[in-house]
Amino acid sequence: MMIRINLLPVRQVKKRELGRQVLVLFGAVLLLAGVVNYLWYSHRQDEWSRRHAQIADTERRIAELEKVIGEVNNINKRKKEVEDKLKILTELRKGRSGPVRLLDALATATPKKVWITEFNEKSNLVKITGVGVSHDDVAEFMRSLSHVVWTPKGLGRLIEQKSGQTSARVELLSESGAIDEFGVGEVSPFFTAIELRRASQGQEGGAVGKQVSFEINLQANYAI
Repeated sequence: MMIRINLLPVRQVKKRELGRQVLVLFGAVLLLAGVVNYLWYSHRQDEWSRRHAQIADTERRIAELEKVIGEVNNINKRKKEVEDKLKILTELRKGRSGPVRLLDALATATPKKVWITEFNEKSNLVKITGVGVSHDDVAEFMRSLSHVVWTPKGLGRLIEQKSGQTSARVELLSESGAIDEFGVGEVSPFFTAIELRRASQGQEGGAVGKQVSFEINLQANYAI
């Protein structure tokens, strides 16, 4: 007689045990996924907060720089306004003293046989018309114009400056009329760009007989 054993309950127990293990494993996987997702989200949240703080700090620094730039622009604007005012004052000073110096220089340079009938000055450009006894007198006038110079002691008339020398002798146009010696670099011409535009003999231009009427253009240096 064979003994039969019923294994069905054992199999059912094993299935239930396997089912519980699968459920536990699935729950563990879900829990692990939840933890990982939470850690990832937390990390991203921290990263976003850090970036947001950096952006806010950068915007604050940009606002501060824009404020500084605005202050610098205002300073530059005020500086330009002051420079423009100083330039106007300088031009006004030149306008007051320039014609006086020009007349002094012309009086110094004009020979006895030359007469100035008219001169016009605009923006340092001078036009002189006059009459000389001869062409030589007109030439002497032009040489005299080129010898009127600036020195550290004021206007003067160049007496001697030989080629290759480092100094020049100048007669100062002051009350004393002293003769002084200056370095070549300290002496600058008062009149530059001297140009004879016209020289005619006879009745033309108001000249009488053999007298020579002339027109000279030049530039007066008031800036020194």
